[in-house]
Amino acid sequence: MNINLHLTDDTQLRAHGFVAASGLFAEVQWDLHGPGSRLSEGALWGTPAMMRQLAALAVQAAIQAEEEACWQARVTATAPTEEAQVA
Repeated sequence: MNINLHLTDDTQLRAHGFVAASGLFAEVQWDLHGPGSRLSEGALWGTPAMMRQLAALAVQAAIQAEEEACWQARVTATAPTEEAQVA
């Protein structure tokens, strides 16, 4: 299965857990709607252990993205300007 989900700050997320005949499950549902796009809904569900693992990986990816943004800002701010290189 391939899932490609682009979450934005205005994506509406909901979560709940439930018991089914085959076991215990956790679920995240979403509604995507943005300028120029049609409404899209979806759900991702799995065992609590796998959903916790997915959540941990999502947090790790978010931290790495923020660290990369800080690094890029620092590199840009400390890069020598063309005038400084000529002098």
